[in-house]
Amino acid sequence: MERFSRKNRSNAKARSRRLNIRPGELAKRSNLQAIAFGLRSVTVDADALLRPAFAKKAERFLRLPPYRIHAKWEEGTLRFGPSIAVYALPGKSSAFGAQTQLFKEMALLAKKQGIDLFVLTPGHLQYEQRQSFGYRYHSKQRKWRMEVCPWPDFVWRRTVYRPLRLQNLMDVDEKLLGQTSVVGTLPRDQSEKWILHVLLSQFPSMFPFLLPTLLVQTPHDLVNAVRQLGDVYLKPVRGTQGQQIVRIASLASGYVVQRAQGRLVHNAQGEILATDYDLQSRFGRLAVTSPFIAQRTVDMMRTIYDEPFDMRYLIQASIENGGNPICTGIVARVAQSEAITTNLHTGAVPFRLSELQDRIPPRLLPFFQQAVERGKQAALSAFSAVSTQHKELAELGVDIAFDRNGRVFVLEVNPCPGRQMFRRIDPQIRRLSLQRILEYAVFSTGFLRSVKGADPR
Repeated sequence: MERFSRKNRSNAKARSRRLNIRPGELAKRSNLQAIAFGLRSVTVDADALLRPAFAKKAERFLRLPPYRIHAKWEEGTLRFGPSIAVYALPGKSSAFGAQTQLFKEMALLAKKQGIDLFVLTPGHLQYEQRQSFGYRYHSKQRKWRMEVCPWPDFVWRRTVYRPLRLQNLMDVDEKLLGQTSVVGTLPRDQSEKWILHVLLSQFPSMFPFLLPTLLVQTPHDLVNAVRQLGDVYLKPVRGTQGQQIVRIASLASGYVVQRAQGRLVHNAQGEILATDYDLQSRFGRLAVTSPFIAQRTVDMMRTIYDEPFDMRYLIQASIENGGNPICTGIVARVAQSEAITTNLHTGAVPFRLSELQDRIPPRLLPFFQQAVERGKQAALSAFSAVSTQHKELAELGVDIAFDRNGRVFVLEVNPCPGRQMFRRIDPQIRRLSLQRILEYAVFSTGFLRSVKGADPR
């Protein structure tokens, strides 16, 4: 008989503890017929459980991770899961760009709780083989490593931008995942600003919070929208991070146009356009680019330093609340006094609610406090409305503005909310938001009550 050193025996025990498939435990199940993970499965019989190599071969075939994860029984089948795919674009200077650290934190949190998580980039699904190629984080090496992974049970999409070279691949991926997995993020064709505005407009609970908004597809549409609404924000229906946003106001002498570029305001006084023809000429390319919306401007409440601000409400489905929405966090975005947007990418600064309250003029403080609560109700109502179209919805970011009288208005619904603001002001809320995504993935895929022996907790 081959002898093992103490180190080898220790390594063998460690590997055994990491195995998900344990023949000794499974042999006690007289009705066990198959073991599954993702879209792959292995047929099981009594002889198979007696073969020493069966467990290792089955784990490799099923693409199980090298640590214990949840499992559940389904009519004679032991199903491991859930496998969570974070769908994202590859980065240039780091694995996944600005989201690399976020994904690392989530991967470590998932492993600790017995959940398989990997990052899936466009074009790496293999449906015929019932598998995918994804990046798993290895904490000991502190590296992301591409591996053969299972077909995901749950998908958390973390990309809005669609590079031209990847658009066809992303379309195929979205279709396949939508048919086979629980996708916790709104599909792209339901995520555009105009589509979301039309959807919210169908719910009476949202009527008090919606701003007059018009679809703009041509320069002529733009002139009519500015004439009708007077002072508008022009936003691309697929825009993110405050890009391409323009403010246009109708004056007796013509039109004034203001736009933000990066962290600076381009011509704070605005560009004056005297006639309808000048306005149409200035925006002549509207007819050949993606549509825009024209949204009536809110005369925003300001701080004692004359700074405009809005609020981001992070709303998530929560198993603590029976799968119903809950407000995970609120953060204020405070801009410079002359800024036309309150987006972080155009120079705004995140504030805690308590910090912002100290900057509110005393006479407005009662209106502000009431508005914060009404804003929460508006954001929760928006989540409930959107989830009627996508019942698997895991989260939304809802941007809310207060006017100078304390009235509450929804500026935008973000189907793919970032975590940068919470990382700056409250890491605990950021961590809680990741925890709730993991919990909802377990809940929505039916693994909430896992097999006792497969749960590392």
